[in-house]
Amino acid sequence: MFDRKILAGKLKLYLVCGEGETMESLLAKTTAALRGGVTTVQLRVKSWAARDFLAAGFALASATKQYDALFIVNDRIDIALACGADGVHLGQSDIPVDMARKMVPENFIVGASAHTGELAALACGQGADYIGCGSAFATSTKKDVQVVGPAGIATALSGISLPSVAIGGINLNNLNLLAGCGCSGVSLVSEIMDADNPEMRARELAKEIDRLFRQRNI
Repeated sequence: MFDRKILAGKLKLYLVCGEGETMESLLAKTTAALRGGVTTVQLRVKSWAARDFLAAGFALASATKQYDALFIVNDRIDIALACGADGVHLGQSDIPVDMARKMVPENFIVGASAHTGELAALACGQGADYIGCGSAFATSTKKDVQVVGPAGIATALSGISLPSVAIGGINLNNLNLLAGCGCSGVSLVSEIMDADNPEMRARELAKEIDRLFRQRNI
C-alpha cells in the first residue's frame, strides 16, 4: 500500500475534473491549477467515450508527473491502469475496495467515498488508502448528494487513521469551516475549474489550507 504520510501530504489540494470540459479546456485548466499548487488530480467523466477518457488520462498522467502531483482516475480501473495513473477512486456504487485491491499492483492507490463512520471503517478494513468524505456542503456537481456537513465529516473520520479529503461544495469562502474536522485536505471541482484564473485560485486555496489545516498524524 502507498505510504500514508506521503499520501496525506499529497491530498492537500485535490482537484476533480473532466465532466463538462473539452479535451483542450480540461488540459489548460488543470495544468494551470497544477502550477498554482494542486497536489492531486482526479479525472472523472461519465459521458465520454472510453477512447477519449483514455487519451485524457495519458495527458493528465504526464502533466501531474511534471508537477510532482498524484493522478487518480474515478471508477475506471481499466483506464487507470492503462494510462499509468497513480490510483483509482471508487464510490459506493462501484466495485468493492477489496475486490479492486486484488486487481491492482501493490503500491497502486485505491481511494473510497464514505459519508458515515461505518462506511469509512468498512473501506479501511477492505484496504482503502484514503477516504473521500462528505458532502461537506450542498453542491451543484452532484444534485442527489447527502450533505453531512463539517460535523458529520469529523464524526465519520474519528474512528479511522487513513488519510482523507473532505468533498462537496467546498470553496474559498467556506474552507475555514472544515478546519479541525480531521481531514488531510479538501477536494474541489467548480471552485477551480470555473474560476477565471485557475492558477491563482489554486494558489489562494493552497495558502489557506496551509493556514487552517494541520496534517493529521497518520
